[in-house]
Amino acid sequence: MKNPISISFIFRNFWYKLSSLGLAVLVWGIVQGDEVLEINRRVKVNFSVANGYMVKGKSFRYIEAKLRGPRVLMGDYTERPLEAKIYIPSGQTGELEIAFEAKFIRGWDDRIKITPRDSYISVFVDEKVSRTVPIREVLQGAPAEGYFIEKVILAPDKVKLSGTKSDMNKLVDVVTEPIDIAGINQTKTVETHIVTQGLQIEDDTDNLVKVTLQVGDSKVNKRFASIPVRIVGSSYQATTKPKNVSIVIQGTPGILNFVNPSDLRAFVETTDLAPGRHEREIQVKIPPDTVLIETVPDKAVVEISTEKRLN
Repeated sequence: MKNPISISFIFRNFWYKLSSLGLAVLVWGIVQGDEVLEINRRVKVNFSVANGYMVKGKSFRYIEAKLRGPRVLMGDYTERPLEAKIYIPSGQTGELEIAFEAKFIRGWDDRIKITPRDSYISVFVDEKVSRTVPIREVLQGAPAEGYFIEKVILAPDKVKLSGTKSDMNKLVDVVTEPIDIAGINQTKTVETHIVTQGLQIEDDTDNLVKVTLQVGDSKVNKRFASIPVRIVGSSYQATTKPKNVSIVIQGTPGILNFVNPSDLRAFVETTDLAPGRHEREIQVKIPPDTVLIETVPDKAVVEISTEKRLN
């Protein structure tokens, strides 16, 4: 059995061993201090502007940069987020090219060199303008067969937005995100968002709009032929040419299915006409909840004789 290492061996030349260890640590520190380290980092650059101005789009940009410096100084910069802040004073507007500098990063150690991939950052600055504009719905798809969107109600129907003067001067309205109405066959209310196009909402809408879609039966046209033209208002005997007309009306299938030719009336008004030949517009009366599309022909020639009508 081997003898264990004696305590005296451990402490033999103790001070010599301790000084050697200290010297090794010192040499390691010197080597580490002299070693140069390069790393690639992303830097978030925040822009701030004077009151009454704004940056178009996002108020920050990201840039890629290379950091170079002694290893002992680089430890804090390898992991923590790097952010820079650039202030743009009043009066500087339009497309600006700003040279990036290390001084934009608060507390930067000048012994570390930072080299951005792109030396200049582009940013557009303009006066800030606010305006209230209407909201317009965007519908996608088609209702179920036999139905149509009769009316659309938005709440709210306007929104206050702010943006750069150049953008706001071109703004007419804003739209909703597309609303799918495929197969819809009854009135319904949905919530959707406004497409702000990078503009800022100034009121309390939370970018939400309630859209009520009122659904009705589709309207169709129906033609009624050989409707007799009557003469009204004359005390003389009279005839018309043509004697019959064709009338086209529009309504829902449920209404038109119950309309008969006898429910329609075509006539010419002759109250103010003397005996002779006259051209008059043919007037038409149609059932409620229907719309007149056309009367063919729409005028008639009236021959009024000198003989009185028989009662």
